[in-house]
Amino acid sequence: MRILRVVLVLLPLILTGQSVTTLNLEPGSLTPEQTELNEAVADANGSPVDIIRILEAHLRKYPDSDRRADIESTIYKYAVELNDRPRIVSYGEKVLDGNSPAGSSDNEIEILDRVLHGLLASDDTEAAKKALTYSRRYEAAVTAKKARDPEGHATATQWANLADRALARAIVLEARAAGNLGNAEAAVAAARRAWNINPTAEAAQETGRWLLKLGREAEAIDAYANAVMIDDSAFPWTARDSDRKTAGDLYVKLHGNDQGLGDVFLRAWDRSAAAIQERTARYKAMDPNFGLTDAFAFTLQAAGGSSTDGTALEMAKLKGKTLVVDFWATWCGPCVAQHPMIEDVRQKFATSPDVVILSVDADDDHSLVAPFLEAQKWTQPVYLEGGIAGLMNVSALPTILVIDPTGKLFSRITGFNGGTFESVLSSRIEEARAVTAE
Repeated sequence: MRILRVVLVLLPLILTGQSVTTLNLEPGSLTPEQTELNEAVADANGSPVDIIRILEAHLRKYPDSDRRADIESTIYKYAVELNDRPRIVSYGEKVLDGNSPAGSSDNEIEILDRVLHGLLASDDTEAAKKALTYSRRYEAAVTAKKARDPEGHATATQWANLADRALARAIVLEARAAGNLGNAEAAVAAARRAWNINPTAEAAQETGRWLLKLGREAEAIDAYANAVMIDDSAFPWTARDSDRKTAGDLYVKLHGNDQGLGDVFLRAWDRSAAAIQERTARYKAMDPNFGLTDAFAFTLQAAGGSSTDGTALEMAKLKGKTLVVDFWATWCGPCVAQHPMIEDVRQKFATSPDVVILSVDADDDHSLVAPFLEAQKWTQPVYLEGGIAGLMNVSALPTILVIDPTGKLFSRITGFNGGTFESVLSSRIEEARAVTAE
């Protein structure tokens, strides 16, 4: 996981109140064009509609502006804020063409999704041709990102899960583009591929739509029934009424009545649940902690080194105790400075079996941990965080969590606290020990 990895960027133009000049320009170095644009934007008083109008007028007056890419990127971002679909498409495409720095940034996937959504809102053939190209670019971008190291609090398995969800979304949009271009067979194949990667109502809907176009009505009924019955939080049940009606109408058309229709939906429920279970099992095989929402259900792997015998820790065995969880990393100087203080507190409670102080490493590169422990001669058991830091909303290091005997978070200490640390932590442990279930 990555904690407190800050990336500083220069936001284009006036997104945060900054003038349209870059931050490294001296006040006296503004060109007449830049001065004019600054004054015009100031008159907009922060109104997205007026800013877009002013920027578009500026580009018409200065078609060869050396700030054109930044201006187009800014118009796109305000169009997103306004949900202005035509501008999202037109300026999003300009950004994706590479004329703006945002086109090569981590925002590419998000921009592709928004542009595709706009292009596929109609059955226009030219829009579908563009969409097919962009959907394949979307798939390639997600595949490339999946191969990178996990970001944020994600473990490798969580990262793969998130990437597969995005990949399935890209393939669903590819299916829609292919179908809009008249290739329903390719659309069905793509939609089914998306379902196999990540079973969703959207993938099932797309499968049903193009099966129906091919005249394969019996298969379309099953696909629409999948769309109705799949457990998919992104699509509320109320949003699937049209799929239920379509499946029902098709069934009556084929059978003359609706007898047995309920069984169709029951089979779809079983089929959809099995698809989700199969997907979950793939990730569980990679990481037993995948999908867990209870910290005490986690199993933490030993970090290695002489400080541990390699035995994994089942958090469930710590239920009912006052638990102190120390989140740290080898690269975190304050964590290392704080360590002797934590060890002093550990010794203070060494004869108290109801108090457990747990050392949890949050390094991205696990291979660094064992050599670090050996070099530092740390003797306490150390475990790899394995996703539990994200569950516990740990966003900075060092962080100490004190959990009371009822399993509730009693205290959070973030950052290096110097001379008061030992007394503060000790008192909070004592207070947490006194908590009893109501």
